[in-house]
Amino acid sequence: MDKDDDRALLAQLNVRIGAAETSGKPVDRDWLDGVLAPQFAFRRATGAVVDRKAYLAAVAPSEPRETDIESILLYGDRAFVSCIVTLRESNGEEPKYHNARLFIKGESGWQLLGWANASV
Repeated sequence: MDKDDDRALLAQLNVRIGAAETSGKPVDRDWLDGVLAPQFAFRRATGAVVDRKAYLAAVAPSEPRETDIESILLYGDRAFVSCIVTLRESNGEEPKYHNARLFIKGESGWQLLGWANASV
């Protein structure tokens, strides 16, 4: 797979992460489970840091979200993805979050190792 293929796949993964979080269905939670590295850590906009188990336990149906990829940087078997996620709340508000995501590539493909987000 060349760098353009990896960038396209990582862009798709990041958009699908948002869709799976919004859905919250067991099939999407299972898909997320396969994308997260065993050592996954997530720093939420609140500053709380959660591990893989706590993140997956919190996935539930939610307001729709839109993921806009800002950049994808590749470093061999590592990739850094920067994106803005906008929540489409039913009250008309649209909070935005800047997401920094670190992926690693192994035998099973790209997995999300680290993720931090902050309100924009």
